[in-house]
Amino acid sequence: MSAYQALVNLSVPRKGDPGKETDLVMAGETVDLTDDVADLFRPPNRAMAMIRPAAEADPLPKIHPRQLSGIKVNPRTGKLIGVPGPGADARADPEGSSQVIITEPPEANEPQLDSENRLPVDAVDIQPNRGSRRAPARAGAK
Repeated sequence: MSAYQALVNLSVPRKGDPGKETDLVMAGETVDLTDDVADLFRPPNRAMAMIRPAAEADPLPKIHPRQLSGIKVNPRTGKLIGVPGPGADARADPEGSSQVIITEPPEANEPQLDSENRLPVDAVDIQPNRGSRRAPARAGAK
């Protein structure tokens, strides 16, 4: 077993666990891994290394989630699986397709500027219903 430092949060499988449970290793922590388990977190099984030898004292690199999101290497073909974004052989977007065009006016029921200080033009006061009045509670009544 060798000592490695996690560059990102990892779920490390427990050795010999029949339930296949994992342990959480936070970025920057040191963990002892066998060579087989360490290979799960290094190329060619991953597009980038998620661990490094613990002897390296360099500060942790800044790794953005998009660098790790769904990226894995197919062991049979050696090609990346799930690379985010368009493929290398994808055609370019047509001219003007990347613009945002608003075609609808804003909703009428959205609050307008200074609307809380103005009364609506068609506001009508509703008279209270006489039957809805409650009698005042008497002292001692339960």
